[in-house]
Amino acid sequence: MRDKSRQELAKFCESWWAKLGDSAKIEQNQFAEQLLGALGWEHPEPLQSKANWTKVVSASYILRGPAGTAVAAHFVMPGALEPPGSLVERGLDFCQTTRILVSGTHALNIPYAFITDVQRSYLYDTHGDELLLHADMPTEFSAAFPSVLSRTDIERGALEEVRRQPRSFVARQLREWCLHWTAQLCAENPGLSEGAASLAIDRLLVLRFLFYHNILKRADWDFPRRFGGLVVRAMSHRPEGCGQGLIALSHELWTQWKAGLFAPAPALDAVLANDAIAVPMLRECTLLSRTKFTIATILESFNYGDPAEKARVRMVPGSDEERETRLAKCTPEAVDAACFEIDLQEEGYRAIFHWFDKLVNLYRRLDIEYDTRTASLPVPDGLDLLAWADRAAARPRALADPLNYAADHGLRFLHASERQLRTGRLVLYLHLISRYHQTQERLAQFPEIEKAFARRAKVIEADRKWMARGQNSSLGESEVV
Repeated sequence: MRDKSRQELAKFCESWWAKLGDSAKIEQNQFAEQLLGALGWEHPEPLQSKANWTKVVSASYILRGPAGTAVAAHFVMPGALEPPGSLVERGLDFCQTTRILVSGTHALNIPYAFITDVQRSYLYDTHGDELLLHADMPTEFSAAFPSVLSRTDIERGALEEVRRQPRSFVARQLREWCLHWTAQLCAENPGLSEGAASLAIDRLLVLRFLFYHNILKRADWDFPRRFGGLVVRAMSHRPEGCGQGLIALSHELWTQWKAGLFAPAPALDAVLANDAIAVPMLRECTLLSRTKFTIATILESFNYGDPAEKARVRMVPGSDEERETRLAKCTPEAVDAACFEIDLQEEGYRAIFHWFDKLVNLYRRLDIEYDTRTASLPVPDGLDLLAWADRAAARPRALADPLNYAADHGLRFLHASERQLRTGRLVLYLHLISRYHQTQERLAQFPEIEKAFARRAKVIEADRKWMARGQNSSLGESEVV
């Protein structure tokens, strides 16, 4: 679109801003169709509004492109949208209106949503739950949006060419949001430690991750409904009791599922009981994109501050010949007692994924070996239940629930600081949830993950070996002889 056309489009939007609030619905529809007509959509197809759209949406249309590409264009009432620039500065991806509309558009299987009140505009990838473009004023809209939303450009595939934000940017936004709320919690109660405030953030990260990877399945316990109901209440006009609801949910995760991350924390509960803190924190958590709640992005959000800590976030696990040999030689008889130490200080956080998966693979291999071996043994007499019970009792515990046993007994993570403990513990929780969700194995209760972490001694065996190698390499040839 030429510069002159962009200027005319911006003036057109500005001329309608004052009229929309007092105009009849038919006039609002006419304006929306005129704006779309300026983008080449002469006869846009109306999109039937969902029930929860009616309070904010004045008109909705579907713009169809080639190969199933489609955009839902929602025109909302003036004042229904927050300035997107301020949202992005706070690390958010949605305001309450756009969250409702994007969720509804995704439910209709429409991949893109364009939402505007003429002054402020948003463009979302609804399947990816990503904010692609935003504009705070008509001049910004006319500069960026026409080259993506015009009929000609959609037909040539312009939507697929819109640049997605790199993971580093998304992780930085998540980090800023987490640090902001850590500071808010500490400000609410000056006696609250930064560690306790960080625990509240880690819990929210795990709750959102669990919402997308629900492994808490019992007939009498519906986690998506419980957590979803809590955030819906926080978004409503009567959010009273959300703080107590969040505390109660944490309590149940501890008492019913033994998730140590949610163990009683009286000082933190005293702060979260205040709805003035809990409600906006829950609301904003809902206004973060799903892209922020992947393991890779959450881990990358810890890539800040001390250079050594930043290196631990990015560090690729190296080979460990001694550990690999122990894994290879492990037998069913010895597997329950086998425990492998991982030094987070030296090996970084990705070593958690690497060695956890290797250990689980070992358990699965030994499970096959054990079944093959026992299958060749004489079968007890038909009703000899005691013999069957003895054989079942002899089965190594690591083979019964490999994921749980690996986190509970098979690995020991050494940390040198509270930050390493926090990061490692959070990463292990997320990876364990991800693996249970991937395999669809049943989780009876969480392992005692907190016991898997131990304070690193000032000098451990790995350090001694490193120092010994250094001393030997510094010796002269005559000294070696």
